[in-house]
Formats: sequence, C-alpha cells, structure tokens
Amino acid sequence: MNASKSTRIAKNTVLLYVRMLVVMIINLYTVRLVLNALGIEDYGIYNVVAGVIIMLQSVSSVLSSATQRYYSYFLGGNKKEYLRNIFSASINIYILFSFIVVILGETIGLWFINTQLVLPSDRLIAANYIYQFSIFSFICTIVQVPYSAVMIAHEDMGIFAMISTLEAALKLMFALLLFVIPLDRLIFYGASLFLIPVLSLVSYIVIGYKRYTECHYQKVSEKILYKNLLSFSSWMLFSSLAGTGINQINTILVNIFFGPVANAARAIALQVNSAMNSFTASFLTAIKPPMIKSYAEGNYVYLDKIFYLSNKFVYYCLIMICMPLIFEMDTVLMLWLKSTDSQTILFARLVLIYALIMSLNNPISIIIQATGKIKSYSVWVEIPTLLSVPATYMFFKLGYPAYSTFVVIIVAAIIAHIIRLICLKKNYNSFDFIVYMKNFILPAIFITFIVVLLGYLFHISILNSLVRLGVIVFISVLFTLLFVFLLGLSADERRMLKALITRARK
Repeated sequence: MNASKSTRIAKNTVLLYVRMLVVMIINLYTVRLVLNALGIEDYGIYNVVAGVIIMLQSVSSVLSSATQRYYSYFLGGNKKEYLRNIFSASINIYILFSFIVVILGETIGLWFINTQLVLPSDRLIAANYIYQFSIFSFICTIVQVPYSAVMIAHEDMGIFAMISTLEAALKLMFALLLFVIPLDRLIFYGASLFLIPVLSLVSYIVIGYKRYTECHYQKVSEKILYKNLLSFSSWMLFSSLAGTGINQINTILVNIFFGPVANAARAIALQVNSAMNSFTASFLTAIKPPMIKSYAEGNYVYLDKIFYLSNKFVYYCLIMICMPLIFEMDTVLMLWLKSTDSQTILFARLVLIYALIMSLNNPISIIIQATGKIKSYSVWVEIPTLLSVPATYMFFKLGYPAYSTFVVIIVAAIIAHIIRLICLKKNYNSFDFIVYMKNFILPAIFITFIVVLLGYLFHISILNSLVRLGVIVFISVLFTLLFVFLLGLSADERRMLKALITRARK
C-alpha cells in the first residue's frame, strides 16, 4: 500500500513540477513585458493598489488548505459520505465571506486608496479601476476554492495543472496586448486580470460538477460542521492574514515612506519570492493529501518518512536555485528585465534568504493541519509575524533604509520556525527534536556552508558575467546533489528516493 502511495506521489510531483516550470517561465517573462509596457511608475501603482486586495488573495489558498484538509482526512478515514456536506457548507461560508469583503472593500478600502496612499493625482482614476477589478477577481478566486480543493484532495493533479497553465498563458497574452491596445494600459491590465479568474471559476465549476459527486450543492443544516469548518478556517485565515501582513502592509509602508519607485523594486523582489513559493508549492501540493490521509489512517511511520524527505527535498532544491541567484542577481535581473539597480538587487537577495527559511515551515504546518489542533499553533507562530509590521514602521520612522523591512521579516521567520518546532512536538508525539536536528538541520547547515563557499570563490574568480553564472549554477547543482546524497540522506531515505525515481521513470 505504501509503495502505491509513493508511486502516486512521484507521478504527481513530476506532473506538478512540469506545470511549475512552464508557469514560472511564462510568469517571469510576463512580468518583464508588463514592466516595459506600463513603465516603472504605473507598475508600482498597480502593485500597491492591487496589493490591498492581493493581501487577501493568499486567503484563497488558506481556505483551500482548510477545506482540502477535511476532504483528505475523511477520504483517508474512508468516510466519503461526509464529502458533499463539506462541499456545500464550504460554498455557503465562502459566499458569506465574499459579501463581507465587498462591503469592507467598498467602504474602508476605498477610503484608504483615495486618501492614504501616495499616488500621482493624474493616475487616481486608473488606480480606482484597478482596485475594483482586484476586489471582484478576489471574489471569483474565493468561490472556486471548494472545487479546486476537491480536485487536489483526490490527487487529480493533471486537471489542476492544466487550468493553472492556461491561466499563465492568458496572462502572457494580455501582457502582449498591452503594447498594441489603444486604451489606458493600466486599466486594461486590471480588466484582463479580472477576466482570468472568471474563466477559471467557470472551468472549475463545470469540471467539478461533472467529475465529482460531492460537487453537487445540497442544503446543510449541521451546526457542528459549520462550527468545525469555521473554527479551522478562521485560524488558518488568521495565519494567512498575518503572513500577508508581512508583504502587503509592509508594501504600503514602503509606499508611504519611499514612494512608487521603491514599490516597483519591492514588487520585482516579491516576484522572485513568488517564483520560489511556486517551486515549493508544486511539491507540497503533491505530498499534502497523502500526509493528511496517512495521519487519518494512523500510519505514523510512513508519515514520518514523508515529513523528513519532504523537508530535505524542498530545502536542497531551493539551495540549488537560490545560491546562484544570490551571487549573480545583477546578471539575472539584466537578462530578465533588461535593466537593474542596486536597490532591486539587494531586495531580491534578501527575499531569497527569507524564502529559504520559510521553506522549512511547510511540512510542519501540514502535520499540524492533519491533527486539527490549529488554534494555539496559529496564535504563537504568528506573533513574530504580526510584530514585524510595527517593527518595520519603527525602523522607517528612525530613518533606516527600505531594505530594513526584509531584515525584519527574516528575523521574524527564524523565531517563528523555532516556535513551530515546539508546537509540533506538543501536538505530534512521533516528532523528536534531536532526530530533527541530526537528520536534517545540522547536515543542511554544513551543506549550505560548503555550497556558499564554493559559489563565492567562483564569483570572485571569473570576470565574464554569463560564464560566471553558468559555472556557479553547475557547481551549485553538482555539489548540492553530491553532498546531499553522501551526508544529507539516511540510508533508508536513499533507498526510498531511488525507488521513487525508478517509479517516476516508469
């Protein structure tokens, strides 16, 4: 049975990584086109205005995780009769949540956009259009959550990958149209990004209705079900809002203290972070359902194996990507955007360090979600996150530069990870902190040190930027894989990895 699970994980991982590579390449090229078409000021305006709603966009992934947790848990516990009730109750909850967002967005949010942000007066009308499009894009994203969550819980990653790839292709198409459309480019861009979630919502509804029996709405009056869903979702939502507070509220603070140009540099850096998140999310999407199902089955031995292997897979893959980017960020930005500056380079480097630290958190969060004991975990873990916002404000008021906001969130992420480990030990008895340190953290620190040292030596030794980039990429990949295989994996994990690769090839 475990072999069958591993085969499915391997297949879904390969599928989702192909999807991730295609989507990431399209999205990165799209950013370049949009930046060139809109110009630095309009691009900064879009990111700060839409950021007020984008701050809530991550809510959709959190709500999807909450709903998906219940789907996967009951599938793992072989209680499929509950699935339609979960779907219908989720629909009711998310529609109500959408109405609340619209009311708040058209009152407090609208006031904030027009009175508190630093925007050029001649672009205020365009900014309001962007804001309205962003609100209703968010509503479409929220309503599709119960459908996409069912798809992921059933581990049907092919359909999920197809829809997300088409979304990226549409973004590219609209970015190309920016150069020829005889309209206000900023307004057109906002309208096009509203159309994409509308089409996605229709696709998810049609596919869900035809493919999954639970995606048929029925009246649900079980108060305990609503209570459980709302409780779990609300604490997941709290964590999400705290996390987006790091990015989007700090984006607003950067706008207030440093203006739209600094916002554009920050937006480019956050695109780099988004690419890293896409990389990790692809693997986590494949392993999350089987991890939750294993917990529901009481198969803790297999769950522990996936936990340690997923930690290592995500972190070491990111090391192979992040180290060359950190050393050669100026070259990469020039190839990507055909322009660069010292502020954007520094922002992007700091974001990559933040992404590496955050990659350690995801397997822990999946196990906590599987246990359902999310309340105390969310409260304690997000305290450093919430404190990062007033800390950033304080540093800005004291005259510190814009990059200090990234230093603050890096420190907050380190503290939050320590708290996560404490919570994991409290809620999951199988976890052993000493084993975690010996099996993962200490080898990871040593391997990271070696790869960084080698990257630095080649960085200062080679003059040609393109040759240097190629050599550092090669060295990073080669030596990371070598040291991970020799030092980073246990004998059992090496056997498991070989078996997964063999099954994936077949």
